[in-house]
Amino acid sequence: MSDLDRKNNNENLNLMSESSAPDLHINIKGVPFHLHKEMLAKRSSKVSLLLERNEIDELRLFLREIEADPETFELIVRFCYGYEKLKFSSDNIVSVLCIAYYLGMTDEHSSNNLLGKASEFLEVRVLPCWNETVIALRSGTKSLDKLADVGLVDLFFDTLIEKASYDPRLLGEPIKNREEGDDYRPNPRRKLFAIDWKSEDLITIPLRLYEPLMILAVKSSSIPAEYIVSSVCKYAKKWVFDSEERFLGQKKEAIEAVERLLPHKRGLITCEFLFESLKHSIWLEASSECRNGFEIRISKQVDMAKPKDLKILSRGYGEKAESFEDIKLVKTVVTSFYSYYENQDSEDVSHFVKVAKLLEEFLVLAASEVSLKLEAFVELAEMAVASSQGILTYSDGIYRGIDVFLESHRYLTESEKMEVCKVLECSKLSQEGCEQAGKNQRLPLRIVVQVLFASQLQIRDTVAKEIKGIEEKVDEEEGEEEEEEIGVWSDEDEMEKMSNKLLGLEIENHECVVHRLKKKTKKKKKKKTISVWRQVKRKFGCLTSPSSVDASCTCDVKKTKKKKIHHFYK
Repeated sequence: MSDLDRKNNNENLNLMSESSAPDLHINIKGVPFHLHKEMLAKRSSKVSLLLERNEIDELRLFLREIEADPETFELIVRFCYGYEKLKFSSDNIVSVLCIAYYLGMTDEHSSNNLLGKASEFLEVRVLPCWNETVIALRSGTKSLDKLADVGLVDLFFDTLIEKASYDPRLLGEPIKNREEGDDYRPNPRRKLFAIDWKSEDLITIPLRLYEPLMILAVKSSSIPAEYIVSSVCKYAKKWVFDSEERFLGQKKEAIEAVERLLPHKRGLITCEFLFESLKHSIWLEASSECRNGFEIRISKQVDMAKPKDLKILSRGYGEKAESFEDIKLVKTVVTSFYSYYENQDSEDVSHFVKVAKLLEEFLVLAASEVSLKLEAFVELAEMAVASSQGILTYSDGIYRGIDVFLESHRYLTESEKMEVCKVLECSKLSQEGCEQAGKNQRLPLRIVVQVLFASQLQIRDTVAKEIKGIEEKVDEEEGEEEEEEIGVWSDEDEMEKMSNKLLGLEIENHECVVHRLKKKTKKKKKKKTISVWRQVKRKFGCLTSPSSVDASCTCDVKKTKKKKIHHFYK
């Protein structure tokens, strides 16, 4: 007798007499079963029919095709032998139902049969509970075709959608990706529900069940989109981002399904997730529809990204996952952003301002990476400069990026440093930026001179504007002699202050440049050093004798203002 027969005898089952030897021998996944055909035929209409036709070989083949594990098949056999204290569970109920349906174990063939008992357990003990329903659905993966034949797939889906509609948080807490200044306020109805137990996550079921279920959830108007997005993002993380590389085929199918399930509404999905998904879709060689779908979603919300999000697009794979390998994808994403918003009728430029600042901040972040090549940095800096044209008043972010890059790449030659600095527009540096750059030892001397020249022009423009304002004020008050006199004294005071400010900055900048020149020509004669300084001053157009400091300010780029400024300094 088989081990099963010995178990049944030990448990005092109502078996046939020992004189009747088993007449049906089959293997279920390598486990032998020695059974009696008549005992199976009493409960199974299919077995009974094959015995009536005397089709023994067909019967053996029929039983071998049962998609069941040995433990579940043993439970079926025990029921056929009269053992009614069956141990149903959420893990085995789907398999029991499929086998009972496959064998025709209905009440029409035999009263109080297995199919009815299993259906009752499913209805009373499994379907009312979210966790039990998810476990049961997950357990039926191996017999999915038969599961669909029985109609259990639709039953499980309808049950889960109904429960998720009542409490969407069963799908997962929504991801907060709001724009700056917006407060996240969940629906007050959701506060009525409190999950004080750990719910079974839908992301544990296989893709061929998960995708159709989430499609139904998307179509359901009672489940908010943010909860569906939360579930889909978690699914991608488990089956794509964190999955082993040996399952490349499965990962490719998963990322394509994720793209199909995600909505296109701006702000529902984090930029970090979209960038990660786009990167994986390219690496896994997903369909062009999949890659384009992620790019379209990204183009709508690049302005919501953070510098560390852009880093995802530029990093490599495997061992190079944290290094800057390529910025082509960053350029593609930024280009798609501008293409999208150029076709919009909105006059709001806040999106462009945010992206311009984002690229400057990312430039600083990328510059600190030793793995970033000079060519890539220059290309990235040019992108940042282009995005700030007409949008940002100052380009201090570009300067900070250059400074950080020179600091982290100290091996650069002088010509390479000039290549790095060619994207810097000195005229767009703020006064504070000019002061820092003018004292920066890492910058090439030629760039420092350009910075100082731009700084002087800024101050002179400021002086001219303030003088003009003072003159206009005096003109308004010239009707009253006493007020006019006070205005003149005020005018002279303001001019004196601006003169001191201008002279102070020029003297400070001169000292800085002289110090740099002395270091570079310390082996040359002192007379030669003075000659170089005269050449530098000649470029400024301020060649004067050292004793006549005030006269150094009499020149200006605009000839129309020369007379006024000259008169001012007299």
